Amino acid sequence: MAAKIPKVPTRNSVLNNTLSHMDDIFEFEKKEEIPKVVTEPRAGELVEMEFDRMESFPGHKFKLYTGQRLQDMINSIREFGILEPLILWKHEEKLTILSGHNRENAAKLAGHTKGPVIIKENLSYEDAVLIVTETNLRQRSFADLSYSERAFCLKQHYDAIKSQGRRNDLLKEIEDLMNPHEIKENPTLLENPTKLRSDEKVGDEYGLSRDKIVRYLRIATLIPSLLDYLDTKRLGFEAAYDISFVKEAQQFLIAEMIEKEGFTMDTKKSALLHSYAKSGSLTDELIRQIVSGERARKPNSNKAKPIQIKGTVITKYFTEKQSRKEIEETIEKALDLYFAERSTEQESKVG
Repeated sequence: MAAKIPKVPTRNSVLNNTLSHMDDIFEFEKKEEIPKVVTEPRAGELVEMEFDRMESFPGHKFKLYTGQRLQDMINSIREFGILEPLILWKHEEKLTILSGHNRENAAKLAGHTKGPVIIKENLSYEDAVLIVTETNLRQRSFADLSYSERAFCLKQHYDAIKSQGRRNDLLKEIEDLMNPHEIKENPTLLENPTKLRSDEKVGDEYGLSRDKIVRYLRIATLIPSLLDYLDTKRLGFEAAYDISFVKEAQQFLIAEMIEKEGFTMDTKKSALLHSYAKSGSLTDELIRQIVSGERARKPNSNKAKPIQIKGTVITKYFTEKQSRKEIEETIEKALDLYFAERSTEQESKVG
């Protein structure tokens, strides 16, 4: 009977067992894995950040790009990456996008999960809104904006004028944040921001008359659904301006009649709404009658219409030296005398 040949352990098993026993003999402590420390970026630093850590600005008034414009941005990001950093507002443990909603959207569609950002802190809500408005205006032309976006922009600039001194520095900082690589090379990109947004320059800045600006400011007070109708051309610009004088609660009724009942709003109807609203006599029932077309004109007023006296009559009885007040007093006395004599004649006839 053949003798059994003992099985020789392999080199690796011997080495592993030996090392394992050596650890026990010398009581080596096993090293624990050190967790990676995630440091928060400092305000003003240009850093990369994941999109899922960000949130959109609440009540954001600017619409995201669609169609070819969106596709062009997606293609650009795929080829060159995100060239301009997003501006984030750090507040209440949140990171809110102030500038870059379109870049974030296009980057996600291009397959990116993060992008370059600059973080701002210690902002008031008004400051944050101003950055949202300013950055959108610098990235698009005013003509590219929808009616509601234009109204929003002009309203924000109008409000910013009230605290112009404090916001001038912020406007300069916005310019720097949007051009982080040009700050040192061109520190005077916005040397005189006071002139840029002064009341006298608003019309020139947007190519609008003062009357047009006032109308946009009024339109900015419309409820969101009516602003959407304006942007989609279900509501005309002049009609939107007229409806802006209607109380907010009643605007909802108008929007509901347009949406659910399919009524159209022309300038004749809107002018009626405007007129009744300014006089304080607009009721829900009147709104239904006007929007439905049942009431097409304003009722005749009981007030007497003013009468103008011909110039030939004035020159017949008065001289050029007599004042307007003297002429009016004389006419009033003549009328009193005329009606007094007429009353006497009627009394004598009755008697």
